[in-house]
Amino acid sequence: MAAALQGRYYAHDAVYDPYGVIAPWYHGINGPCDLRVRIAAETLKRFPWTTAENAIAPYPHYVFTGKWQIKADGEITGLDPGDWANGDLGQRATELFNGFVDYYRYSGDSAAIAAITYMGDYILDHALTPASDPWPRMFISVPTKGKAYYDADPHGMIQLDICGSTGRGLLRAYQLTGNVRWLEAAKHWGDVFAEKCNLAPGASPWPRYANPDEVKWPEDASRSRNKQTGSIVMILDFLDELIRLGYTGQHHAIVAARDAGRAHLRDTLLPAWWVNDTWGRDYWDWIQPVQGTMYVDAAQYIMNHKSAFPHWDTYARNMLTLFLNRTSVNQRSRGDVYGGAWAIPESCGCCGRSLWYTPLIHAPGLAQLGEETGDTWLTELACREMVLQTYDVRETGVSEDSIDGGVIVNSIWLNIATALPLRHILSSIGWVPERLGASRENHIVRSTAVVNSVTYGGGRIEYTTFDAPAGTTEVLRLAFVPGSVTADGKKLERRDSGEGDGYAVKELPNGDAIVTIRHDGSRKIAVTGDDPQQVIESGRLTYEGVWKAQSSLRVATTAGSSSSVAFTGNQIRLVGGMGPAGGLADVYLDGVKQLVSIDYWSPSPRCHQIVYYRNGLDQGRHTLKIVARGEHNPYSHASEVCVDGVQFSDASRAFNYPTGTGPMETQRMIFGYTGDGDYRDSLGKSWRPGTELVTRTGAGTDSLITSWWDTPAGAIGNTPDPLLYRYGAHGREFWINLTVGPGSYHVRLKFAAGRGPKTSASCFDIRINGQPVVERLDVAATAGGMDRAMDLVFNQIAPRNGIIEVRLASVSGPMGGKLTSGDAFVQALEVGLGDEPPGATPVCRP
Repeated sequence: MAAALQGRYYAHDAVYDPYGVIAPWYHGINGPCDLRVRIAAETLKRFPWTTAENAIAPYPHYVFTGKWQIKADGEITGLDPGDWANGDLGQRATELFNGFVDYYRYSGDSAAIAAITYMGDYILDHALTPASDPWPRMFISVPTKGKAYYDADPHGMIQLDICGSTGRGLLRAYQLTGNVRWLEAAKHWGDVFAEKCNLAPGASPWPRYANPDEVKWPEDASRSRNKQTGSIVMILDFLDELIRLGYTGQHHAIVAARDAGRAHLRDTLLPAWWVNDTWGRDYWDWIQPVQGTMYVDAAQYIMNHKSAFPHWDTYARNMLTLFLNRTSVNQRSRGDVYGGAWAIPESCGCCGRSLWYTPLIHAPGLAQLGEETGDTWLTELACREMVLQTYDVRETGVSEDSIDGGVIVNSIWLNIATALPLRHILSSIGWVPERLGASRENHIVRSTAVVNSVTYGGGRIEYTTFDAPAGTTEVLRLAFVPGSVTADGKKLERRDSGEGDGYAVKELPNGDAIVTIRHDGSRKIAVTGDDPQQVIESGRLTYEGVWKAQSSLRVATTAGSSSSVAFTGNQIRLVGGMGPAGGLADVYLDGVKQLVSIDYWSPSPRCHQIVYYRNGLDQGRHTLKIVARGEHNPYSHASEVCVDGVQFSDASRAFNYPTGTGPMETQRMIFGYTGDGDYRDSLGKSWRPGTELVTRTGAGTDSLITSWWDTPAGAIGNTPDPLLYRYGAHGREFWINLTVGPGSYHVRLKFAAGRGPKTSASCFDIRINGQPVVERLDVAATAGGMDRAMDLVFNQIAPRNGIIEVRLASVSGPMGGKLTSGDAFVQALEVGLGDEPPGATPVCRP
């Protein structure tokens, strides 16, 4: 059955909670999400560099290539992708910009700034069209022609949605670093988007490509190679960020272009939310006229601009959950629930049993919508997905993406194994910090503005945001309850609710706190309190070799000079200074050389930064040692290693990943229903489109075309709510996965044989959680005739592995002297706690 348990998922043996729901394999108090973030960042930091002999400039290999090899011991080799596979540059840059901007805010690790600098400078120096191009000085987002590791060829594909997503990432990188050259480039891209925008009412504002004649896809009426779909939100996100930063273009042309794009999204795309191609065509490596992961960007866009999109909540929910059905059609991939968590491929036709990275993208959208609507069902879906997907990683950076163990995609595509989880896991932590965040640590987990400077001190966290327009808010998970919060030196008041500046605190049972701070117009924030973290200043560390005292720092440039400290606890952070003269140092923990080293280089000086951290250690005595190499990267002019002290903690009470969770509210759904809003029945109860069903209709098929009755049947009698019986799901066999919390539930199934021969000949079995509840059901006979409504009610249903699975399967049965069979079908479903009065008595064929 769908909720069956496996002994292994991805890279680790399976662990289940007492209710059979997937639980973390990793038991450090920081939790698997924080672990996965650290390993993703460290893996990128470990990349080898190019030289002047094998590339146009010295950079880490991930700047030039999306292909890699990683050995079992963690050794990384960048691979020449050739022309075609170099096309993931734009996707890779987008994930890296956004992932590292958020990682800096979360960790205080300034290595993020160096990584962003390498990618930003490469794009502007080597990946723009010439000034004479019809789209001048535009990002060559999919450089599938030319020689990798050198200048991008403008005859590669210039996919405009990816230009937009990378442009927004570049703007966020500018806000972190202050690199004005990146801002000016992004402003120019915005001007070009505005100039090329089709402002005609009803028209698509932009095509898919700036250079469609360079694209190899076939051209026909149904698979237009230059069709822009829902990924238009990537362009809109970019233009919105320019506008937010105060740049609107000549005569406000960027505003006009943005408004045209929003109108197209609102009036054309969202009303067709269930159409496959509405959310397709964002991948670079195939024409992809089917729903892909971009729908998450679309859902997040309308959530972030609620006033522009009526029914934003229902649209976002429908788009996000429809993907569960869309991607479960492939028998080979077997997308489904595993231990209560959905695992799904990237589309209806891809990619075998690689069921890992798509839920990583999916979960943040579910988590945001769950937080903003208070819907525990959505939050539970997100948290379970994130727990399951963090089964992929090993400390070496090896990532196993086959749900059965082993590697399918992640041994080749480094972006999927590194930058993508960095970005999207941080996003999920930000929306559900009490369940997914690290215990007994201090982190800014979410911010509406870019945090461009942060110091995580013992009992004092200081940070600045690039700007602070109305509504500027951060969410922190702290190891202490704040005693004071100030904004630009002025004390903020603690408040439980309400609008305006101040801070709110949700205290957790282990001493942690979720702190929400709003500070309109103020950019510098300080949070102080009784932190369990302990501090050892630089003067109390042990040094060997040549070290010089510079203010609070100890600085070494000589190879072999070392600094060490012993501590008792489960986590440690090394604090130091970074800058243009930064050098390299090796790290030893408990005498073992770590795979990751420290690069102290930064394009501009930054003080009191976290340069290395390690958490999730066994509680006890440990030693940390760093050793200067006397070397530096090609951009540094010296080899300085700067130590400012360490922070450690022995606080050990975890609070995260609770068991026995899940929605207990009544869930009601209509299968096949594609209305813009939910249906409200005669009793005032709300029914949503039913989307969490599995229909194995075949690789590449559209589940809506093959298994949804989305056109209403004719008149249905015997009910005050005929609409509940006029749509439906059907197939030889299909099943519905209902995510619920522990308890005893009723399941109400609604039927009507309202489609003539399609339903009159049907004879099917119903199983709930693998147990037969009805065999050879004849719907028409049970209802007393065709076009009549009837309900079946099943009580005292306990979930298995956090799921109630309702499975319907067609069987042959006698009718009119003949042996006939038709599809199994169902019109609507209700699941809720407690028993319900009995429904109809099933009439079953012999």
